Amino acid sequence: MSTNSVFKSDVNDTSKLINEFLSSNDYFTPEESEKIQKAWKLLVDKARDKTRLSGEPYYLHPLRVAQILASNRLDADTIIAAILHTMHELNVSAEQINESFGQDVYSIILTTNKILNLPINTKRLHQSDAIRKMFFAMCDDVRIILITLADRLDRIRNLKNFDHEYQKIIAESVIDIWAPLADRMGMQNEKNEFEDLSLKYLNPAVFKQIKDIVAQKQDERAQYLTDASDEIKKRALKAGLNIEIQSRAKHFYSIYQKMRKRNKEAGELYDLLALRILCDTPTECYTLIGIVHGIWKPLDGRFKDYIAMPKANGYQSLHTTVMCRDKPLEIQIRTHQMHDMAEHGIASHW
Repeated sequence: MSTNSVFKSDVNDTSKLINEFLSSNDYFTPEESEKIQKAWKLLVDKARDKTRLSGEPYYLHPLRVAQILASNRLDADTIIAAILHTMHELNVSAEQINESFGQDVYSIILTTNKILNLPINTKRLHQSDAIRKMFFAMCDDVRIILITLADRLDRIRNLKNFDHEYQKIIAESVIDIWAPLADRMGMQNEKNEFEDLSLKYLNPAVFKQIKDIVAQKQDERAQYLTDASDEIKKRALKAGLNIEIQSRAKHFYSIYQKMRKRNKEAGELYDLLALRILCDTPTECYTLIGIVHGIWKPLDGRFKDYIAMPKANGYQSLHTTVMCRDKPLEIQIRTHQMHDMAEHGIASHW
C-alpha cells in the first residue's frame, strides 16, 4: 500500500486528513472524537514543518498507524496513543500528555517507545524468540504490542523510497520479529502482509517470479474457483446450510516456503489456490467437511482439525486439500466468529 493510497485527502491539508480518518472510522463517541482531534492538533502543531527521510510530512506515519488500528476498531485511547507515539522526538513533556489525555495513554506511549527503539540485530532463531519474550515481559497492556505491530507494518508498507541497505534491515527485522509476533497474537492478515513485503525486499527476484506466476491465467483460475464454489453451495443448500465462500490465491511467502520445501519453481506448484467456507456453528463445519470430501477425494495427510485442537494463538479452522479437476485445492472451513479471530486475533476482542 503506497503512502497516497491510505487517505484520499491532500496530505498537506491536516484538517481534511483527520476529518477523513474520523468519517471512515465512525465508531467513536463525540467525546472520543474530540480527544482524537485534540491529539492530532498537538502532533500537527509540533511537527507541521517536519518531514521524514522519504520527504513526506512527519505526521502522516502516526495517522496511518492509527488507521491500521482503527480498522480493527480499537478503542480511543489506543488511537490517541498511536497518533502521539512518536512524541518523544518532538519535545512534548510527560506532564502535557498526562494532563491532556491521562496516565493510561502516557504509559502506552512510554512503553511503545522503549520497544520501538530497542536495537534489534538477530542472526539466530533463538535470539528472535528471546526478543519477542522480552517484549511481552515489558508490556502490561496488549495495546502496546498492537501499536508496535501497526508501526512496523506501516514502515514496511512505505519502504520503497529508502536505500536498499535500510530496506534490508527493516525487512529482516520484520521476518524475524514482527511477523512471528503478529502470528503469536493471532493476527493472520498482518502476519501475511509482513511476510509478503519482507520477501519483496529480501528476495525481489523470487517475489517478482511468484507475482508473475500468480497473475498468469487469472481468468482461468477465477473460473476454476467459481465452479468449485458453486458445487459446494449447491450441496450445502440441499443440506439446509447457509454459507459464505471466499476464494483466494495463496499469499506469496507461503508459496515461497512451498518452493523451498519441495525444491520446485513457482510454476511447478499447483496448489496456489484456496477456498474458505464460512458458516454459523462448529457442528456445521464438520457437516461441510463431509460434503467437501463427498464431492472430491481428499489428499492423504492433508486434513487438520484446528477446531478440536486449536493452535496456541487461538486459531480455529478445519483444513483439507482435495483433488478438484486434477488439481490440488486447499479448503478452510470455519465459523464467522472463528474467522474474525483468525483475521484479527487479539485485536478482535477490543
